[in-house]
Amino acid sequence: MLAKVFNKGQVVIPAALRKAFGIKIGEKVNLIVEKDGIKITLVKKQVTAEKLAGVFHKYAKGKPSLTEEEIEKATEKEFVKGFKNEEY
Repeated sequence: MLAKVFNKGQVVIPAALRKAFGIKIGEKVNLIVEKDGIKITLVKKQVTAEKLAGVFHKYAKGKPSLTEEEIEKATEKEFVKGFKNEEY
């Protein structure tokens, strides 16, 4: 598949390839130099304990303790939110 190189060295990854490989707008790719060319791979997002630290504070405010259901809901919501807003 052909792609054109624009000013500043920008290359557009065709929509069909982005869809096939699950590449979303704003995600980062890694360029790997190989003997016969350049390989482009999607940078996998990593979630660490440090990134999840403090996600329960707004759910626990004024409550003596959280239920297991509340903990699951808060974890899922903040995990997805953090995943969408991840900066590299």
